[in-house]
Amino acid sequence: MVVVAIAAASGCSSVGAADTTAYCQPADPVVTPQLVAPGDELRIEAVGREGDVDCEPSMPSGARYEVSISSLEPVGDPTPGRYRRTLGSLDPESDGSARGTVRVPDGFPIGRAEVSLTLRGAETICDIDPSIGCAKPPFAPIDVVP
Repeated sequence: MVVVAIAAASGCSSVGAADTTAYCQPADPVVTPQLVAPGDELRIEAVGREGDVDCEPSMPSGARYEVSISSLEPVGDPTPGRYRRTLGSLDPESDGSARGTVRVPDGFPIGRAEVSLTLRGAETICDIDPSIGCAKPPFAPIDVVP
């Protein structure tokens, strides 16, 4: 039980001795620059995996990291709430590392934001056991300026 609790916090785990292990999310990405305007490009670099201890040793074919950006402040009109957009995807190497460039959407709200990576096409511990309280996907903070 202790292994599952520790692994859930890290994003991967052995489900049981006879079961296969899950794939781990990447570690928090490095995003540059951290001060951008709508329409600017962001360079995303994911190196390594979070909680590497019990993860499958290599990513399966077809796995990808979905790149999203979310405002951290409510946006107001016309629909109140946080602005969130998917920016594209990155294809990870077998070791889980990935690099690429995405563009901040035109009209993105000014203020603090997060760029996050979500593993798709490979089962994470949260996919295997949704009752486990998993952390939000790996992210990097940025500031969007006029």
